Order: sequence, then C-alpha cells, then structure tokens
Amino acid sequence: MLSQVSKWGNSQGIRISKKLLLNVGIELHDKVEIMSRGNMLLIKPIAKKTLDWYLESYEGELDRYDWGDSDEPRGRELL
Repeated sequence: MLSQVSKWGNSQGIRISKKLLLNVGIELHDKVEIMSRGNMLLIKPIAKKTLDWYLESYEGELDRYDWGDSDEPRGRELL
C-alpha cells in the first residue's frame, strides 16, 4: 500500500487502509504503540487487557463474599 504524509493540525499523519489494519488485528479506536527501528516506523497494537488478564496475578480470595442467589436489595439499594 502506498500512502503520503499529510499535514494534520500541527502534526503529520498517514492514512492506513482499514483492510491493512484488520489484517494485523487493529480496529478503529484501538490504542497502538509507534516506534522507530532504523529507517522504519513500526506500529504495534497494544494488547487488550481482559478480566482474565487482571485476575492472572491476583492472589487474594475470589469468593470473599457470599452474595447468595437472592434478588433482595442490599446496601445503598435500600434507599
């Protein structure tokens, strides 16, 4: 794909086709890391952090509270 550097406010920008981004797993509004290596620019998607990712390093008890199966209001829901 050929593109051109264009002015974008006080910066410069490069348009990248949707198809090319989807081929590497980048979607609209995803965060990316941009770095230079020699005379190249590398654009790398930042891994999306899921609940599983956060829980991998969690060492506490996951079943600390017994919420039961009740649909009764609790806490500030009573107000």
